[in-house]
Amino acid sequence: MTGRETDDGYTIRAYEPGDERAFVDLYNEVWSAEKTTDWFDWRYRDNPYVEEVSLFVATHEDDVVATRPFVPFRVRAGEGTRLAFYCTDTMTDADHRRKGLFARATEHALAAYADRSPEERPAFFFSHSNEFSLPGYEKMGWEFAAPQVRHHRLQRAGSYVADRVGGLPGRAGGAVATALTRGYHSLHDGRAAFDTHPFAVERRGEVPAAEFAACYQACRPDPVHVVYDEPFYEWYFAEPGNAPDAAYLVRRAGRPVAGLVTHRTDDPRNDTTAVTVSHVTPAAGGPERVRAVAAAVERLLADYRSADVVRVDNPLVSREILRAYGFAPDDRLPMSKLADSTGLRLGVRPLVEGEWDLNDRPLRGGEPFLWTAG
Repeated sequence: MTGRETDDGYTIRAYEPGDERAFVDLYNEVWSAEKTTDWFDWRYRDNPYVEEVSLFVATHEDDVVATRPFVPFRVRAGEGTRLAFYCTDTMTDADHRRKGLFARATEHALAAYADRSPEERPAFFFSHSNEFSLPGYEKMGWEFAAPQVRHHRLQRAGSYVADRVGGLPGRAGGAVATALTRGYHSLHDGRAAFDTHPFAVERRGEVPAAEFAACYQACRPDPVHVVYDEPFYEWYFAEPGNAPDAAYLVRRAGRPVAGLVTHRTDDPRNDTTAVTVSHVTPAAGGPERVRAVAAAVERLLADYRSADVVRVDNPLVSREILRAYGFAPDDRLPMSKLADSTGLRLGVRPLVEGEWDLNDRPLRGGEPFLWTAG
């Protein structure tokens, strides 16, 4: 499908070489960011699963004023694999909002991909949407799961929540919060009921792609999930300006059995350090997998003892581990008052209306495994 000009002077078309500079400029303006064309190349041109740049734009008088990008991932259901497209970085220039460009560009892209053969088109689309984009996606057939729940382990709550503790002034409230947090963790850490002794945990400066892929391959989920192969790891964690702070590889008797990735953010505004567990593999498994991940969590907590907060966005860390090591969810007290919720919900839409199964596995059943990419 070629570009389509609308009656009001806008043209919806596929990406053309040269659009990357306009895309990055618009991104930096909309999100107050400092992205570069190197970042664009990593995110859209260097994707290991497709050769094209999966991006549509809306132009007005030859200027790019809105974007409809997709990040392709390889997904698996049972023994079959397909492409799935993650919807992200949707933007509209402030002077061109309320023109329906988000919906028009998305519908144009859906029609363009529907014209392709099954092996060349995505089986489904997924997104992590906030309150602003969610209604538009729902009108176009996306279905949404419950809001994302982030788990937090406050370690130096004084600096993290000093201005959020009701009834006490800043530093006094922070001091009380810190004292309570230390007591809470001394209780919970002593109750960690996992035999982690058979596991050796290595901290790496970079993600070991081959070993992490081996962990995934040895214990693949059966429902719909993102494939964690070597190309995924070599590409996904090479984002310019957003390198992981550490990768933890867990071995048992020399064999890789689990991996975990962390990112670190230092906020000079309130002098806090936040560490996020951004990836865990494998995404499935029994008791050995739970104990192996627990071993990695123990090691990272020792390494990040001085961090103000350690948080887990990834729902694939089991709740028993989170409870045992003092992580609290942000959908209930006390974290519902002390932390900002992401406000995100996972949305899924098949390319072909009504095709809610992939290789006889329901797309809706892939919810836990689609939060891990994007």
